[in-house]
Amino acid sequence: MFLFVLAGVILFLVAALIRSPQEVLPPPLTKQFLNKQTTCPSPFIFKMPINLNRATSILYPGQIRGGDYKAHGGFRFDGSKPDEITVYAPIDARVIAGARYPVNGEIQYTFDFENPCGIRYRLGHLLTLAPKFQAIAEKFPLPTAPDSRTTQVSPPIDVKQGEIIATAVGLTKGGPQVYEGYNTFLDWGVYDYRQKNEASQMPDWPTRHASEDSQWSKYYNSEIYQYAVCWFDWISAEDKAKVLSLPSSDFQSGKNSDFCK
Repeated sequence: MFLFVLAGVILFLVAALIRSPQEVLPPPLTKQFLNKQTTCPSPFIFKMPINLNRATSILYPGQIRGGDYKAHGGFRFDGSKPDEITVYAPIDARVIAGARYPVNGEIQYTFDFENPCGIRYRLGHLLTLAPKFQAIAEKFPLPTAPDSRTTQVSPPIDVKQGEIIATAVGLTKGGPQVYEGYNTFLDWGVYDYRQKNEASQMPDWPTRHASEDSQWSKYYNSEIYQYAVCWFDWISAEDKAKVLSLPSSDFQSGKNSDFCK
């Protein structure tokens, strides 16, 4: 139990360093994208982007973490080294944006993907990229401090389901010593741009997390908050059962979520 709480504290500290409230796409591109939607398959099911058997806990989307609101979820892999986790494309999509930035002396990578029917997903805290994605990331600005604002990829680049995106995640430094200092985790967010999520339409939404997040009043109406969904509902029944059986990664918010019911 102590190790689990310690890992949660480490994740809390990393989250506190990085705020990523920016929109998944800049407004002009959002309008352009929505005008080109195709019909989504029903049901729309993602394959898992990682080997779920290696996950030790789950980051719930739509909760406060590290003093900031996080619309995305993710996974922790305590006991695994960063290079023991491979990340795969969970569905056919196009790379539309991304970022790279330093954390504890290592470069972290984020990519945003779109499916033409109006569904997007984001993968963050990628550490070692497959060559195709490294070539894309080399064109992103590299700030001198943690800054995860994304840069558009133009033209977008096609990605097939199952394609390897990264061969390591998280950080090789700063984790619990019992895990040899490794801090192995991955962010995964899913966004349904066909309609705003239910939580953001509730009357209390403008003030819901104002006491926990000092910048809530500035960002509560951002697209990334309004279109985020609980990706637990977008995976197979078998995978969902595994996800729900795992503990929450966050020692403060636990399994509390605005999106997952």
